[in-house]
Amino acid sequence: MKNLQLSFSLSAILLLTGVQAVFAQDFNMQFRSSLEFPGQTLANICGYAQGGHEYALLGASKGLIIVDVTNPDAPTTIQQIPGPDNLWKEIKVYGHYAYVTSEGGQGVQVVDMSSLPTPTSVYHYYKGDGAINGSLNTIHALHIDVTKGFLYIYGSNLFSGGAVICELNTDPYNPKYVGKYNSNGYIHDGYVDNDTLYAAHINSGFMSMVDMSDKQNPNVLGTVVTPGSFTHNTWLLSDRKTILTTDEDYPSFVTAYDVSDPTDIKELDRVSTGDGNNSIGHNVHILNDYAITSWYTDGFVIIDAHRPENLVEVARYDTWQGNGEFDGCWGVYPYLPSGNLIASNIPNESGGAGKMFVCTPTYVRACYLEGQILNGCTGLPMKDATVTIEGADPVANATSKISGAFKTGVAAPGTYTVTISKQGYQTQTFTVALSAGNVTPLNTTLQVADAVNINCNTFNVVTQAPIANTFFLVTGNGQKVSIQSDASGSFDLSCFPAGVYKASAWGFKKSVFQVSNTGTVTIQFEPGYYDDFLGDLGWTSTGIAASGQWELGEPIGTNLNGELCNPEYDVDFDDNTDCYVTGNGGGGAGADDVDNGDVTLISPPMNLTAYSDATLSFWYWFYNGGGQGSPPNDNLTVTVTNGTQTATVFTTTTSESAWRYSGEFSLKSLISLNDNVRVRFTTGDQQATAHIVEAALDAFSVSPAIVSTKDHINPEAILSASPNPSASAFLVNYDWNKSQNMVLEVRNTLGQIVLSQDVSEQKGKVLCGEQWPAGTYFAVLRGEKGQSGVLKLV
Repeated sequence: MKNLQLSFSLSAILLLTGVQAVFAQDFNMQFRSSLEFPGQTLANICGYAQGGHEYALLGASKGLIIVDVTNPDAPTTIQQIPGPDNLWKEIKVYGHYAYVTSEGGQGVQVVDMSSLPTPTSVYHYYKGDGAINGSLNTIHALHIDVTKGFLYIYGSNLFSGGAVICELNTDPYNPKYVGKYNSNGYIHDGYVDNDTLYAAHINSGFMSMVDMSDKQNPNVLGTVVTPGSFTHNTWLLSDRKTILTTDEDYPSFVTAYDVSDPTDIKELDRVSTGDGNNSIGHNVHILNDYAITSWYTDGFVIIDAHRPENLVEVARYDTWQGNGEFDGCWGVYPYLPSGNLIASNIPNESGGAGKMFVCTPTYVRACYLEGQILNGCTGLPMKDATVTIEGADPVANATSKISGAFKTGVAAPGTYTVTISKQGYQTQTFTVALSAGNVTPLNTTLQVADAVNINCNTFNVVTQAPIANTFFLVTGNGQKVSIQSDASGSFDLSCFPAGVYKASAWGFKKSVFQVSNTGTVTIQFEPGYYDDFLGDLGWTSTGIAASGQWELGEPIGTNLNGELCNPEYDVDFDDNTDCYVTGNGGGGAGADDVDNGDVTLISPPMNLTAYSDATLSFWYWFYNGGGQGSPPNDNLTVTVTNGTQTATVFTTTTSESAWRYSGEFSLKSLISLNDNVRVRFTTGDQQATAHIVEAALDAFSVSPAIVSTKDHINPEAILSASPNPSASAFLVNYDWNKSQNMVLEVRNTLGQIVLSQDVSEQKGKVLCGEQWPAGTYFAVLRGEKGQSGVLKLV
C-alpha cells in the first residue's frame, strides 16, 4: 500500500463535491460472518489449516491475530501475538510456521503454530544472520517459494528495498540468508515459484521477471511496465506462462501478460471493477485460474482468468459501503480446504475498527462473447466500435481494437441483447445465447449511416494550380485511405460518412475539409512539409545494426530500472498514436534496441527550390543507458543533404525518458536549397559497450520562412489593411512616427517577396494585390528602428 496521506486530498474533494461511489450488486458470493477488532486496523490476511481446523491469520496493527474459522458462521479468536504497533502487516505460511513482516521493524516474526487450537503459539524475531547479521529491521512484504523452500523479503531497510532471500529447508524456524536481488531497485511485493521471481517495482512502475536459480547472481529475464505504472503485486496462472499484476493507483487494473518469452512480454487483457478509475485494486491471488482480488472500496472480486486474453468478473462481495481510496478490503485469502474465503477490511482513512469477513463463493466459468467488426465501406477492420451486452451485471462493455477484434463476457448464462455501435455508422442489435465456459462468436460489419460519395479537387494556394498525380492520405471518422490524384488534381472518395476529414500529402501542410453531402469539395493546401506519421508518406530506413531498425507504428514502451527506454506513447498534441521508433518489439529494454551499428531514417525528397528559406523542426526521443564499462556514449545526429552538400543540423548525447522539441533550424544557412533536399536521423550503438540505445521521431516539419524577424518588433509601428480578406486589392495603412527609410515588404507562403516598396512618409497608404493570385500573404514594415508585427493578408 502506498503513502495514505497522499490520497487524502482526493477523498476530501469527493466528500465536498458530493460524489458518491457506485457499488455493484454482490453476486455468486454468500456472506457467512464477520468479526470486528476495535482499536486496531487490519492489513493483509492469510490462512492455515491443521487437524481439521481452519484458521484466519490477520495482520492487525498490534500484532498477528489467529481466528478459528472452521465454523464459518461463528468464528472465534484464538490469540493475538504481539508485534510492532504498525499499520503494515504481511503474512505467509510455510509448513506450520507463519512469517509476519511489518514496516514497524524487528525483522521477520516467525510463529510456530503447531500447538493450535491451543492458544500457546510461540514466536521469535529473525533479524538476519551471516552477511546481514542483526541488520534486518523494517520490511514491507514477503513471499515464499514453497517449491524450493526459500523466503523472499521485499521493501526492507537493506539493499535499497530489493529482495532479501533466506533458505527455509534446513530449519524453517531459523531462516538462513543466502542472497539478494536489487539490480532493479525497490521491490514492493512479488510472486516466486521454482526459482522464478516476478517482482513488483511499485515506485518504478514495472514488473521484472528474474531467474533466481543462483541466489548470488540473479539473472533478469525481462521487464514490463504495467498500465498504472504503480505495480503492486503479481501472481502466476497454472499454465506457468501467464502472470497477473495489479496497480495500486489510477488507472488500476488486473492485467494479464504472456511471459512465455521473457524478452517479449505481451499484454493479453486487463480488467477493473469500473473503468480503471472507479476503485483501486490491491492484491490478487490465483486459485484454479480464478483471480481472487481485493479492490479496497469495492470489496473483493473473482475474475475468471482461465482464458487470460479475456478476463471476466464472475463474483463480487462489497465489504465497504463508505468513501475513501484506501479504505475497505486490503486482502482476501482463497486457499482454505473448505473453499471459504476470508477477507480483511482496514479501515484507515475513515477510522473505525478493522473487520474480518468469511464468505462462501460460487465459482462459475464466464460466458464469453468474442468477434470481429469490419467497416462496411472499406471491408477493413474497424477500431473503437462499442459492444454492449444489455442487462449484464457487472456491465460488460468492450471496444474493438485496431484488428477489429473484441472480447468480453458475463457471469450468468442466458439470452442477451448485444448492441454494436460507432458514431457515423448504423447501430446493430443481436440476440445471443451465452453459456458457461463457452465462447459465442459474433462477427459483423457496420455500415455507414449516411454514406456520401465525394469528388475532391486539390489546389496549391500559392500557385492556384491543381496538385496532380500526388498521393494523398485522407483520415477521419474511422476512415484511412491512401489515394492518388489524377492529372487534373482530383480524386474520388466513395462510401464516406459525413464529417470532418484531414488530408495530407508530402510537400504540403495538412488540410482540413468538411464532407456534408454527395458532391464536389475543393481542398486547398499550403506548401510545406509536415508529417505526424498518421500514415506512410514515403520515409525509408537503412543501417547495419543487428536490431533496432527504424519502424512506423504505435510505440511499445520498454523499461530499464524504472526509466522508459523506448517511448510508450507519441507526442500528445497530434491526432494519432503513431511515430517512428528504433525497434518496436516491446519486451525487455535490450530486446529490440539499436545494437552493434547505426540505423538511419531518411525523409522523402523535398523540393525547396522556390523557398527563400526553410525552417526545420521536429520532436525527438533519445535514450542511452545501461550497458557495460564506460558511461553511455552514443548519440542521435540529424543531417541535411541536397545530393551534393551535407551538413549536420543537430546532435545530442543527452539521454532522457521524454519527448523533446528540437527548436528551429534555418536550412538555407546550411546547404543550397534545391529539389532534392532530404533530412536524415541517425543513431547507433558502439559494440564494445553495448548500451541501450532508443530513438523516436514525431511531428516533423519543414516550413517556408515566411517573414524574417531578424529585426526587433517596435510597438510604435502600426500596420493594418482594408478590406481584409479582399476579393481584389488591399489598401495597407501604415503609421510609424519618427521613423525614416521605411520599406513595406509582402511575401507569399513560400517566403517569396511579391512586393518591396519604399515609403518616405511616416504615415500613409499603399494599394497592392490587384494582380496577385488568390491566397495568403504576409506584410511587414521595416525601418531603422526595427520592424512592425506581421500582418496577414487573405
